[in-house]
Amino acid sequence: MLVTIPVVFHIIWNQPDQNISEAQIQSQLDVMNKDFARLNADTVNTPAPFKPLGANTQIQFCLAQRTPDNQPTNGITRTQTNVVSYARTDTNMYYTSLGGIDIWDRDRYMNCYVVNFTGDILGFAQQPGGPPQQDGMVIGYKYFGTIGTATPPQDKGRTVTHEAGHWLNLDHIWGDEPACAQDDNVGDTPLQAGENGGCPNFPLTDACSPNAPGVMFSNYMDYVDDACMNIFTLGQSTRMNAAVAGPRASILTSNACQPVGITPISSEVPDNFVLNQNYPNPFNPSTNITFSIPKSSFVTLKVYDISGKEVSVLVNENLQSGTYNADWNASGFATGLYFYTIEADGFRQTRKMILTK
Repeated sequence: MLVTIPVVFHIIWNQPDQNISEAQIQSQLDVMNKDFARLNADTVNTPAPFKPLGANTQIQFCLAQRTPDNQPTNGITRTQTNVVSYARTDTNMYYTSLGGIDIWDRDRYMNCYVVNFTGDILGFAQQPGGPPQQDGMVIGYKYFGTIGTATPPQDKGRTVTHEAGHWLNLDHIWGDEPACAQDDNVGDTPLQAGENGGCPNFPLTDACSPNAPGVMFSNYMDYVDDACMNIFTLGQSTRMNAAVAGPRASILTSNACQPVGITPISSEVPDNFVLNQNYPNPFNPSTNITFSIPKSSFVTLKVYDISGKEVSVLVNENLQSGTYNADWNASGFATGLYFYTIEADGFRQTRKMILTK
């Protein structure tokens, strides 16, 4: 089953360059979705003995479309702070009263804070079971996304991929102990004595895996450069999905990926893709659009004016099979003819509607 986790990015900034662009944030979300689906282009760099272990985790991420109190959002908050930088032990970013921003409900959102760190810290995250008011991940703004302030060799977005793994209950691949006694609790990752950095040559062996193929330094849960990590294993996928089914199960019922105005009206699996005529039509100022999807799909529902210009995006997310209702409030739009188009898994259909005032 495909799981889509709503993400809110909290940008905590002191200097203007730390207030990173929406495009940089989108670049990070794109990396996460590719890495977790094993659609990243650099899967070709996974050493041959480990390629059969590469996993499409069936976990994806969306920018939150609604706030905890059901107001529209783009999934990004921006907070100017007097805090110049944060140390690894700091938790002030989690609290509005301390110059940060209070965490959004951890049962409905993955919270990702982007800050300026002191020193060379890349990021950290809380695994399931910790304090709810600090249940998120924190990333240095220089190690986030693939454009803007992203700084080599951490400029491929893998710091967030790594920390999202922790949030979903993965341990470091070496088990956080410089010996062979402690494992990462995943059966298909080789034992490893300690962390790896830089960009090692394959095969890399150590005291815990002394024979080829050696350790899996290309795993997202190691510490190598962004360009040299490229794999979650099947075992890691199982562990993350167990977290989603267990301590993170509340995320499955979150509606935060659905824009305000998108309402599931039936979970019964329809036979076909269907886009119904809006009602009422003509309308002023709002109308309802009902559509059905027979299987889990990435769905877009967009509104265009008579010139073909896109004027509104009603749906842009993964949806489970079922029937949905989307509301379009056309206040502020001119009287006239509009078109709405749905696209999902190869299905595409357009209908027209008339706004009268």
